[in-house]
Amino acid sequence: MLLVMQGSWALLLGMLFLQLGNGLQGTLLGVRGELENFSTFEMSLVMSAYFVGFLGASRLVPELIRRVGHVRVFAALASFISAVLILYPLLVNPWVWTGGRVIIGFCFCGVYIAAES
Repeated sequence: MLLVMQGSWALLLGMLFLQLGNGLQGTLLGVRGELENFSTFEMSLVMSAYFVGFLGASRLVPELIRRVGHVRVFAALASFISAVLILYPLLVNPWVWTGGRVIIGFCFCGVYIAAES
């Protein structure tokens, strides 16, 4: 068990930080949407768009991994996550946030698949 943890502690620690950040980001978007006077319907679309992306990635990411490999898929999707997170405060619009949440959901699902496989 110790040998397995020696080889994968960095991946597991990275996944811990990604999941903590994802949870905090979801909470922060809800609070920020309230401060920006988004309606309840708009915020429900923004928050549920994450799962649309998650569903799409569960179908597409295994093929991406077969084509280009785990490391490249992981790195590309993690980069997309950070890029979209930068856009939220810059473009305060519920439709932009909805699109961003679709991309974030896709990327997080892809990162989870790449890390677990």
